Amino acid sequence: MIFMEEIFTKINNLYGINVSSSEKVAGGFLSENYFLLAGADRFFLKKYRFDNPNRIAEVHDSKKYFADGGIPVILPIPLLDGKTFFEYNSAYYALFPFVEGRHIEEGELTEKAIISLGQMLGKIHILGKESKLAIEDHFKIEKDEKIFKKIEDILIKILEVNNPSDFDKTALQIIRIKKELLLKNRITYESLGLKNDHLIHGDYLAHNIFFDENDNVKWVFDFEKTNYSPRTYELFRSMMCSIPSDNFTKADVDNFKKYIDAYSSIYPISNDEIRRGLQLYFIKTIHGFWVESEHYLKGNTRVDHFISDNYNRIKYLSLNLDELIDVLCSNL
Repeated sequence: MIFMEEIFTKINNLYGINVSSSEKVAGGFLSENYFLLAGADRFFLKKYRFDNPNRIAEVHDSKKYFADGGIPVILPIPLLDGKTFFEYNSAYYALFPFVEGRHIEEGELTEKAIISLGQMLGKIHILGKESKLAIEDHFKIEKDEKIFKKIEDILIKILEVNNPSDFDKTALQIIRIKKELLLKNRITYESLGLKNDHLIHGDYLAHNIFFDENDNVKWVFDFEKTNYSPRTYELFRSMMCSIPSDNFTKADVDNFKKYIDAYSSIYPISNDEIRRGLQLYFIKTIHGFWVESEHYLKGNTRVDHFISDNYNRIKYLSLNLDELIDVLCSNL
């Protein structure tokens, strides 16, 4: 209660806004956010997980760059002194306008939403190709030695569990599958010849999009992972994390094709880049243990619900990667 009273005063002084009440936003995996009320006006207060103000400045610069290029980005409200974020109790915050919009859950996107999502990403990447912003974060894949050490650290924690839950069992399956794939893998990021030559959104997934009543993209938000990357990594991560149902049906694969075609209608992509891009996404995926690390090494259980999707995704890709490449390259 004292915290909110103090931050109300802080916001009132910095923005000239008389905040009267707040409501904590439910959910959030790594962040803590609030809805604020000031008279008849509503606002969204974001607490950043970064402790580096330079990174927040990069994120805000990226948002403005894309908004200036015509992307419907929700921009932070400037303080009275023109800055776009502030510090309070060693944490950083930004105030945003409250924006009306609707989510379409991942795995439940309509055909129209899939096409709009793909076309908007094409527009983002066209702008991202021309970016000259000084963003330090670049796409990378961790070295195998570091990954295998992480695997062993996680395995120790899992095997210490006396009565394994469904989460523990699924995590163990994922780790064993990925470890086997890592041991067999001979493709490197460098060998694929894909460059970090696009400024990307960084987390372009359905839960970071508001759609309008006609299933068109209305607002794009949450650029906290913006970085320079091969465009194909974001393209295929977005596709694989936003579109499929739990079972990866033929209809899902058909929707993958619609998504890539919609993207390519805005920003053409060759079959060769599709092939190399999907291989890159696959390699990055088998090197990734975000959910397991958060749960077992950091004690963060808010991300646990992602484990099932992660399992379905890696199982599907490990068995169908070449076939999927052929489908996405057909008649492009």
